[in-house]
Amino acid sequence: MQIFKIKTLLLIMALPLSLSAQVQTIPLYDEVPPFSRMLLEKDEIGEGGRVTKVAVPELTIYSPQEADANQMAILVCPGGGYGLLAIQHEGHDIGRWYSERGYLVAVLKYRLPQEDLVDQSWEVPLNDARQGIRKLRENAEKWNIDPEKVGVLGFSAGGHLASSISVHGEEARGGKLSSRPDFSILVYPVISMDTAITHQGSRKNLLGEKLGTAWEKYFSNETQVNPSTPPAFLVHSWDDKAVPAENSIRYAKALNQFNTKVELHLFEKGGHGYGMGNKESHGNAASWIEMSDEWIRGLFRR
Repeated sequence: MQIFKIKTLLLIMALPLSLSAQVQTIPLYDEVPPFSRMLLEKDEIGEGGRVTKVAVPELTIYSPQEADANQMAILVCPGGGYGLLAIQHEGHDIGRWYSERGYLVAVLKYRLPQEDLVDQSWEVPLNDARQGIRKLRENAEKWNIDPEKVGVLGFSAGGHLASSISVHGEEARGGKLSSRPDFSILVYPVISMDTAITHQGSRKNLLGEKLGTAWEKYFSNETQVNPSTPPAFLVHSWDDKAVPAENSIRYAKALNQFNTKVELHLFEKGGHGYGMGNKESHGNAASWIEMSDEWIRGLFRR
């Protein structure tokens, strides 16, 4: 009887784990990633688990419980100024939150524009993000997602990447699936390379030797919005000292000019780099994630 009680107790203690999201990590590419110059044996990890050099670009998939699945998917792009990836609080924490609400979430560990590791470094993060969207659509049946309900979410420089794929996502062609997302969630995003409002570190890290060339306009995403750019939900705070709120304002105005659905939330306080945030430190800005969930569902509500 005592053994039975112990086994029962252990089963009950394990139950919450069995009910949580299923997690798996897969390589982004089936072969050697394009633009590779030098391959590392493993990632280089800095303070707080931040990734400073990526050995192999990957997707960490957070799958919801079957009963909760809403057939929507989100590719999450962590920030870090294109110099590192804040992959915990702007990646895995986010993946867990949305998966608990029925989304399949893929946290993208994308390669940074580091010239010692990759060729054409300024193109590499965008190429990885395109592949991430395609990978989700490629596995749509297997992962129980609707290929026409695949979005992207990004923070800071990851927000720049998310908006870049929104304006520069490619149509399906030549046997390749479309890499354009169906919606975007942009949280305190870098949008522009305009020196008056950009995040200087992100601009320098991304463009490198291409500073002062046509690539600056290409990656000033407020100038690249077009009729095919997907709807967006944007979050910024007036007291953001790293990335001015004007980035989000310009992108929202550009979308509105094409009558594209856009929702912009400008909070009094919140600062920068808070991920999900909390009410005590970030005020109403911490409510953005619940608001984004409702906004996404509204896009596809019939």
